[in-house]
Amino acid sequence: MKFHGGTCENIYGELLDYEIIQHENNLSTECRLERRTVHIQKWILSTIIFTYLAALIGIHKKDSSLLLFLSIILLAGVLIKAYLKVKRECVIVGNQIGLQLTTTYVIGRQTTTFISSNRIKDILINEGFVSQRLIYYLTLMINDSDKSMLPLFVKLLPRLSLLKIFYRHLYSAIHESK
Repeated sequence: MKFHGGTCENIYGELLDYEIIQHENNLSTECRLERRTVHIQKWILSTIIFTYLAALIGIHKKDSSLLLFLSIILLAGVLIKAYLKVKRECVIVGNQIGLQLTTTYVIGRQTTTFISSNRIKDILINEGFVSQRLIYYLTLMINDSDKSMLPLFVKLLPRLSLLKIFYRHLYSAIHESK
C-alpha cells in the first residue's frame, strides 16, 4: 500500500486534508479530501447568544411566542446547515470494477454514486464559473443517457494544484483498468 497525503486549501481558503492511497497490487486507488474544521459551533453559539440577547431585551415579556418562534427558526437553520455541510469527499477507483464517489456530511449522512468501468470514457480537469469566479474541477466523462459528465470533489472545491495530483493518480487507475 502506497500512501501520500497532506494539507491544502480550497478556493475559499479553508484548510483541507487530503490522502491518496494506492492499495496492494494497484487493485484500487483512493483519493480522499476532508474539511479540517467545520464551523457549526459558531451557528449554535450565535443562536444561543441571539436568544439570550432577545430575552435580555425583554422580547419574551411583550410576546413570548415571538422569542420562541425566532429561536426555533435559528435552530432549524443550524440543523439544515449541518445536514447540507460536507465533511469529506472520497473517490475510489477499482481496476476493472469502476469508480465510487462517496460524500459524507457533518451529521454522518453519506451519499454514494457508483459508475461501472465500462461506462467510464475518461477523466479531465474542467473549468467553470461560480459567482463570477473561475474555478477548476475534476470531471469524469461517462456513457450515460441521462448525463455525460460527473464532476468530482465539487462540494469541497480544492485548488488546481491538488486537482492535478488527483488527476494523475485517478487517470492512471482508470486507464489501467481498460
